[in-house]
Amino acid sequence: MKQLGVILVGFATIALAFGGSRSPDGPPAAPGAAPVPAITPSAPAARRASFAGESLVIPRDASGQFHVDLVVNGAPARFLVDTGADVVALTEADAERAGLVVDPASYRPILRTASGEGYGAPARLDRLAIGQVELRDVTAVVVKDLGTSLLGQSALARLGRVELSGDRLVLEPRS
Repeated sequence: MKQLGVILVGFATIALAFGGSRSPDGPPAAPGAAPVPAITPSAPAARRASFAGESLVIPRDASGQFHVDLVVNGAPARFLVDTGADVVALTEADAERAGLVVDPASYRPILRTASGEGYGAPARLDRLAIGQVELRDVTAVVVKDLGTSLLGQSALARLGRVELSGDRLVLEPRS
């Protein structure tokens, strides 16, 4: 448990993620491929994240949450923006698409949710691309039975400013 440290994740978001539906699975990206567009083509264009200058503007979706499509180690993944999560949390499917191999013996109880204990394994992301911004060596955790990957503070804090403006979440990279 010392190796994992204490990982606090927003209880409400984790409860929603564990109980929510899984994101659609997109095809894996080819090695070295450029960032892939959103993996949910059925989402209306007005509800998609878009760039306004250098800032990424993410509209609130029908569920009241903020989702964004990112690229993890070259593979597309859909994330729920969770400002209360200490680290990026990946579903097992997103981790697998990103080329992360998790030894089943490395899962440990790392969080408590309304549904009980959550089991996770520590991970490092080589690359996490958010539009044209690419973060390297991002601390993450792969969470067993997680329904939606979570974009937590291990990435958000490195991006720069995060601002809630009405029904829009604005991510503004550092200069």
